[in-house]
Amino acid sequence: MMIVRLSVLMLLAGFATGSAAFSSGSTVCEVDALPFVPMSGVLRQPPPSGWRLVSDGDAWYPGAIRRLRLLNDDPARRARGVLVWVKGSRFGSPVGAGRFLDLGVSDRFRFSGSSSGQCGEWSLTHIDAVPKPQSELVFAWQAPIADPPFGLVLRAFVIEDCDALPGVCRDAQALTAFLPLREALFAEGFE
Repeated sequence: MMIVRLSVLMLLAGFATGSAAFSSGSTVCEVDALPFVPMSGVLRQPPPSGWRLVSDGDAWYPGAIRRLRLLNDDPARRARGVLVWVKGSRFGSPVGAGRFLDLGVSDRFRFSGSSSGQCGEWSLTHIDAVPKPQSELVFAWQAPIADPPFGLVLRAFVIEDCDALPGVCRDAQALTAFLPLREALFAEGFE
């Protein structure tokens, strides 16, 4: 009887660990296609829609800081999980670009990857599975200062809040469209 109870407890503990695997942030730097199978092999029907990244400017120059917002067409929508990244191309290979800065708006984000931030400063993720209103989905990104890659694009992966317990919203996945940033010819708005 004791062995059966221990087996059941271990089984339940395994489910609890698996359901919270990404609640403290993404272990990857970017997501390219849906569904993101480590979260869920299927998408919620209908899938979340209306998520987009917006920038306070469409151009960048070395060292420029852009304020980014992750928004939804419905202002009441919230995100449980967020992964935002910026990439470009160097010699035909995709590379991370620039770095995210602390805006002071929210301390609920960290660099992506493991807790050591293996992706570098060009990829940002959430630190908890608490629903985040769109007012907290504001980020500051600084363009590369030296040796910038070509063709910078931003994108975000969202786990939308579904008003359920953590781990239940994993199939509520959305990817924003790519947000391209063009390279300015001159700095400080003079082109």
